[in-house]
Amino acid sequence: METDERTTGILKKLAEVYGLDKLKSVLADGNSKLFKSDIYISLKEITAAFYSEGNTLEKLKEAKNVYGSPVFAVNEPEGRYLIKNEPDFDSALKEMKKYDFCFKLSPYHIINTYLAVVEAQVTGFKLKNLIKKGEKHIKDLIRMSLKTNPAWDKETLTSDNPVLIMPVGAAGCGKSTLYRQLPNVVNISCDNIRYLLFKEFGPCFTSWESCLSWWVVNRLVDLYISRGYSVFYNGVNTDLEYRSPITMEDNDPLFQGIPYDIRIVYFEPPFDLNREELEELKSVNLWENDIKEMDLSKYSVKVAGILEMIKNNYLRTLERTKEISSGKKQQDPFDILYAVPAGVVKLFVEQSFDRPEGPNVTVVERKELPDPSERDAFYKSCAEEILS
Repeated sequence: METDERTTGILKKLAEVYGLDKLKSVLADGNSKLFKSDIYISLKEITAAFYSEGNTLEKLKEAKNVYGSPVFAVNEPEGRYLIKNEPDFDSALKEMKKYDFCFKLSPYHIINTYLAVVEAQVTGFKLKNLIKKGEKHIKDLIRMSLKTNPAWDKETLTSDNPVLIMPVGAAGCGKSTLYRQLPNVVNISCDNIRYLLFKEFGPCFTSWESCLSWWVVNRLVDLYISRGYSVFYNGVNTDLEYRSPITMEDNDPLFQGIPYDIRIVYFEPPFDLNREELEELKSVNLWENDIKEMDLSKYSVKVAGILEMIKNNYLRTLERTKEISSGKKQQDPFDILYAVPAGVVKLFVEQSFDRPEGPNVTVVERKELPDPSERDAFYKSCAEEILS
């Protein structure tokens, strides 16, 4: 596990200035998961670029995240990057005072906030402006929900005991259907926020954009929970590593300290797979093979069923995004739709077989309910169980 003296020194200074004992403890543990994490490696690469010889702005193009992708790329094959300024680590340290909400969260959130401040410096964004846009989006969502969703009630919009609901399930599992039955719960979606903030870049789904998008999501979550709103943390959330900074399912001290009342909602996969069937599914390479052209009959029945579901989801999403890009339909700002590659959809499905455990987990049984009233009744009962 490789630590970097300069990067660790920057974070130790952050802990000293603001009296963050839990961050000091993590930094003192040479075996902490921090030192293999994307947030640490990205910051380490940015720091190395700053202190290396030569043009810093050019060196920043070489900064890579944990996956080997350029931190500041917009489109790497085309040589497009978003690098406007050199990082200023001392200025970032002072700016952390504006975002001290993260100090009551986990060490992960503290470091991630510092990284977001630094990446905003380099890319030329103002975090306060991104948050302002995000807040307007959520205010508009609340207004629309009060008008259109009969489950919402202005008189009981906030409470003294708000909850953070973390859905876990791949595309098409029923997350949106459940959400519509949750009264007075604010939908905070990274897809929506990313599109709102960075649609001029595609969005491009690169490292800096993801960092800033998710940071704004987490800031909005904290803002609205502190105001008494319950929140739906909208995403597939099938990867334990990605959701642990919120759910604390991983007991590493890096992730501990979230003060929210967290409810995990696990959506059962469409099929029960045994170990051999799951391995068969994982062996299918949808990056090298076009799912539209594949002969699915050569796979076992359940695996073929999952691949058929993935194909249908992919084709349906592709068609809808084409209609939006051609101007036939408009993008719904509260339900942004991206054309997600079939390989990514399959990864989420694979991960969805890892079932979270614990007293705060509600399991939504997979059911085929073609009758709308029966379906609404089922998800309403699930919503009541989650909020009870």
